Amino acid sequence: MKTLVRFPSFSLRRLGLALGVSLLTTAAAVAQAPTIYGLGTLSMASMGNPAGSQGIITINPLTGAPNTFSPAPVTGVAAGQTLVGIDSRPNTGQLFALGYDAALAAGNNTQVYVLDPATGAATAVGAAIRLELGGATDRIGFDFNPTVDRIRVVSTNDYNYRLNPNNGALVLRDGDLAYADGSPADAGIGAVAYTNSYAGSTATTLYDFDELNGGILAVQNPPNNGVLVTEQTVMFGMFGVGSVRAIDFDVYYNAATQQNEAYLTEVTGGGSSNLYSFNLATGQATLLGNTIPSVIPFEIRDIAAAIAPLTQPALTGQLIYAVAGGNLISFDSANPTIIRSAVNYGGGLTAGQAVVGFDFRPATGQLVTLGYNAATGESRLYTVNLTTGALTAIGAGPITLNLGPATGRVGIDFNPTVDRLRVVGTSGFNYRLNPNDGTITGTDGNLNPAGPIIGAAAYTNNASAANTTVLYDYDAAAGQLYIQNPPNNGTLVAQGSPSGLAASTDGADFDIFNTPGTTANAAFLALSPGGSPTTPSFDNLYGVDLGTGALSVLGRIGNGSNVSGLASFIAQGTGLTWNGSASPDWAAAANWTPNRTPTTTDDVTIPGGAPNQPTISGSQAARFVALGSGATLTSADASTLTVGGNFTNNGGTVAGAGSGTIVLTGIAAQTLGGAGTSAFQNLTVGPAGAVVGAANLLPAASAAVRRVLLLNGTLTVPAGQTLTLLSDAQNSAHVVNAAGSVVGNATVQRYITSANTGPGYRHYSSPVAATTVADLSTAGFSPVVNPAYNTAPVPATVTPFPTVFSYDETRVNTSGNPAPQDFDKGFVSPGSLGDVLEPGRGYTVNIAGTQTVDFVGTLNNGNTTRGGLSRGTQAESGWHLLGNPYPSPIDWDLVGRTSVDATVYVFRSSGQFAGTYSSYNTTAGTGTNGGTDQVAVGQGFFVRSSTAGTDGALAFTNAARLTAYANPVFQRPAGTSPLVRLDLRAAAGSADETVVYFEQGATTGFDSALDAYKLVAGGTPVLATPAGTERLSINSLPALGAADVLVPLLVDGPQAGTYTLRATELLNLPAGTYAYLRDAQTGTVTDLTAQPSYSFALTPGAAAGRVSLQLTQPRILANAPAALRRQVSIFPNPARGSVSIGLPASLARQTADVTLVNTLGQAVLRATLPTAATEVRTLALPDVAQGVYTLRLQTASGIVNKRLVVE
Repeated sequence: MKTLVRFPSFSLRRLGLALGVSLLTTAAAVAQAPTIYGLGTLSMASMGNPAGSQGIITINPLTGAPNTFSPAPVTGVAAGQTLVGIDSRPNTGQLFALGYDAALAAGNNTQVYVLDPATGAATAVGAAIRLELGGATDRIGFDFNPTVDRIRVVSTNDYNYRLNPNNGALVLRDGDLAYADGSPADAGIGAVAYTNSYAGSTATTLYDFDELNGGILAVQNPPNNGVLVTEQTVMFGMFGVGSVRAIDFDVYYNAATQQNEAYLTEVTGGGSSNLYSFNLATGQATLLGNTIPSVIPFEIRDIAAAIAPLTQPALTGQLIYAVAGGNLISFDSANPTIIRSAVNYGGGLTAGQAVVGFDFRPATGQLVTLGYNAATGESRLYTVNLTTGALTAIGAGPITLNLGPATGRVGIDFNPTVDRLRVVGTSGFNYRLNPNDGTITGTDGNLNPAGPIIGAAAYTNNASAANTTVLYDYDAAAGQLYIQNPPNNGTLVAQGSPSGLAASTDGADFDIFNTPGTTANAAFLALSPGGSPTTPSFDNLYGVDLGTGALSVLGRIGNGSNVSGLASFIAQGTGLTWNGSASPDWAAAANWTPNRTPTTTDDVTIPGGAPNQPTISGSQAARFVALGSGATLTSADASTLTVGGNFTNNGGTVAGAGSGTIVLTGIAAQTLGGAGTSAFQNLTVGPAGAVVGAANLLPAASAAVRRVLLLNGTLTVPAGQTLTLLSDAQNSAHVVNAAGSVVGNATVQRYITSANTGPGYRHYSSPVAATTVADLSTAGFSPVVNPAYNTAPVPATVTPFPTVFSYDETRVNTSGNPAPQDFDKGFVSPGSLGDVLEPGRGYTVNIAGTQTVDFVGTLNNGNTTRGGLSRGTQAESGWHLLGNPYPSPIDWDLVGRTSVDATVYVFRSSGQFAGTYSSYNTTAGTGTNGGTDQVAVGQGFFVRSSTAGTDGALAFTNAARLTAYANPVFQRPAGTSPLVRLDLRAAAGSADETVVYFEQGATTGFDSALDAYKLVAGGTPVLATPAGTERLSINSLPALGAADVLVPLLVDGPQAGTYTLRATELLNLPAGTYAYLRDAQTGTVTDLTAQPSYSFALTPGAAAGRVSLQLTQPRILANAPAALRRQVSIFPNPARGSVSIGLPASLARQTADVTLVNTLGQAVLRATLPTAATEVRTLALPDVAQGVYTLRLQTASGIVNKRLVVE
């Protein structure tokens, strides 16, 4: 490492005295002139400083004099190296230098440095490399190519290199320097300089100075070939170059005058350093002044015009990126002349390809570019690093596109609604590409009509999470704006009139900026009026009125650029990625990278491999949400996640509990996309609406809901995409049409909630329009229909036997058969599997309880009326199998009824052909067998028209639909009427239920508004009460008074055995009123308050009149104690004509009522035994038939029953 010191003070004083006057007299001019850096080298040892020591000075470009009294000594250069060239980097304004060790025979001898001109400190860029630049006497040229941000290095030994200023590496050794005409035979180029050295430059010329052949100025074109042309002899005034020690020059671009200004430094044979202005067109050098006199051995062998670093003032417009030559630049649309950033662009591009356009991807915020080889058609998508300009290939390999010749123009832009890249161009092609894998999504219809020359395209709404967009195209030759609609058809529709600008066959670049979170769009156009590919002029930036196509100039781009590609930066929300390092808590900042909780402006990604997959609790927010393969997002009960953008599931799982909800709040329609199924616990669609995937998108998008789908806006399901309302043992989804609806087909599942998992009849009703009987098919069930059933004399014998029936009450007649045989005659088979399942109509299906039926079609919404509900005169007439027509539960209390009873009946299967009906009466507000006012999604039910000869009707409206999740245990509030609910249960567990209640205005007959019939399906116990000839499941009776009420109970069992009659509810009985069960056969009286259940033996068909419910104000004594019962005797037994009753002393002193009851529970004899001194009483049995009886004594100590046989 060299150690340099400042020059002796006496030398600096002499230098300062010589230059002082000049500095003072030109101060004002210097403030506006460029800064020239001079690299000085000691030609001999001086005052303790060895020969070869180097320093940096600044030079006054007007006088040639130095601006400083003391050079900044160069430090940091590797031992053995000497700085052989300096230049300013246009993209950054930094001063670069090249160190070279001419004496190093092997190994890396060259190093690129960044040089601080104020201190002289040199900082190495990357590692040292090896270049063959000749010996110590060879002169070396070093300069930046502003169009590609690469360094040109040449030598008088004819070598020609390109270096990368980012890492100091060798890009390529290009063709050796040589004159095109072969004369001189050996070029001696020792200095080079490019014109237009500013960020964003797209055109430049490389000038070479030949120091060994009498001073020739040549143009190196092509630079990479090393060919020297356009030779000029350099003249210093009237004289040639002569014998000099060194010459270097540089070109400064004056932005104010938009001119290139060249400066040349000469080290004379005597050792003085002079500065010249240099005319590149003529080779004429004009002396500006002496920089260093010969008495000071400090030779200025290299110079560099300073370039101001780029600045980033506050944005007042939109940030726009463009490609300028080989650089990626950015600028403010409100001040496009100021280039804010510039980096070399295209590293990583496949050899032979050229980048033909780019756009920011709305879904990710990445800049995506397209590479194209015009000779082979090989093409590939790449992502662009905005910091380095490097490209990273997308997908497994290239694709083949026909984008026309290299001179053609290509427009690419992202469709934000489907995340696909549109590619159009002047050759009329029209492609869609997939940015995920770089493949071709579609080769669409060519642009038409054929006249327009389209070279630029842009979509609207690219940063608003919108699902609506318009594709605009621009024809620069005609100055005409078009709408491409439909985009896939390539149809062009002129928008407004031509701009009136001069035609630009060089093409235009076009993009649309969308204000984030809105649908406000601003269009921009980069265009050089009159430009052509061979003679381009510089681009202006224009604003474009998308309504009229009118242009308004916003300013020149940079100092002069002809850009290709234009992309408005999408102000993406901050990207947050789940790391799960702390817990599953979504709200914990430590679980996210970077370390903070997402907000409404953040786009979140949840990778599948992260630990502690997130659970949402409380109220959280995000903009875009993306789930990776294997990821799981869970919404806890009572949680809310508001999502302002698209929700994308690429193979993850969406889980939830309770009321956990995803709420879509975008200002434009949001997309529910990705290849995975997003099964939301609850989903709320905002007023702007949402879309599941996109039409015919592959792979198809799939969304599902477990509980509530609340529609405040439209949810669109395009062709090929799926929306499913899920149903399982825990949840069944339903739709709330608040201010929106579902457009397109949906699938509604209906899980069977039943203790019977085997085959059995289930009553269904379709919640979708126009689906058919075939839609009842499942993976394990195929519906069977047979219209022959409908006309067969013995329908039960038809083959195949149908498994699907509707109901026609006009088929019912009276056969005299026991119920439900007459009732069953109303069932009718559909004619074919293609018969439509009518909305509001019910169908009974014999299907296993393990099957889940789904209905596919357009969800029913709005009013549905089932009229013409007739009632014949037969005993079982008037029944109609109808159903809930909506994809949501309904409240039976809110269904409109005309001449239809107030009760709804729902069948509950308990076997293949067995089951019970639950009933619910809206007036009573009560039901049996679990019946409530809520009718489930897909549920069929029976109703009965009230009056023979008068048609009834049911009117379903959205007002009857539930707007909150229907909890399975939900019950309406308890009524106030006195009520007794009884159930009869077999030992095997099957049961039936009846209700008796007392209501003002009720009668002892059937009351249409208050009572419910008993529908019997068979195979289960039956419990009912009579009302004339009708059997009732819900029986309203007149209001209770002081008189006793005795209600016979109709009890029956499918087989003999022990049954239990149980009071499950005793509600609102007046004070002092008691409920008892009486068994006339056994004489048992059961106080239902003290003992709510009673078990007894039952034989089918043998219990008529046996059991009754008694409501009374006087208390009835219960059975006497067993010890007392044993002290009572009857004899003889069997008896004939009379019987003696032996009483204990405690009973003999009291009167006792005695009743003789037959086996049917009928009293055949009543008497009162008087008090007596003896303990034996005689009871006459006049006209009592032979048989077995129960002799019942009612005493003050309780009831005593004794078995008596009468002969």
